[in-house]
Amino acid sequence: MKNPNLIPPPPISDDGAKEACWDLPAAPEAVGRARRLAREALAAWGLSVLAEDVTVVVSEVVTNAIVHAKSPVTLALFRHGRSVRGEVADHSSVWPAPLSAGPDEEHGRGLAIVTAYADRWGVDPAPEGKTVWFVCTARESS
Repeated sequence: MKNPNLIPPPPISDDGAKEACWDLPAAPEAVGRARRLAREALAAWGLSVLAEDVTVVVSEVVTNAIVHAKSPVTLALFRHGRSVRGEVADHSSVWPAPLSAGPDEEHGRGLAIVTAYADRWGVDPAPEGKTVWFVCTARESS
């Protein structure tokens, strides 16, 4: 069986494409790949200004899916003008829940980080699991 991390993703074109989608394995290395793919898509779409926000949220949501769902995930990004909607689908029906993390705890801040970096986020049921989605919008510079 081929390692999906070794298969190059399809190129992101700047020919008006408004979406990009990738299947990622349930492996820690997939998180870094997800961040890289998101940055590449944003650059191709002329939305590099969103790279920090989107990659932080992608990192948290993909990590949560891999750690808690223990299943491969699908990352999709959709461009809508100056906004990007991200979706991470996994095969678990258990929805994410915010946790209270103390200052010395290593875990429990993921959804707080998503809330801080995304304009809005939520969870939708899927036929075989769920989809965690988020929206980040580029602000007009003054």
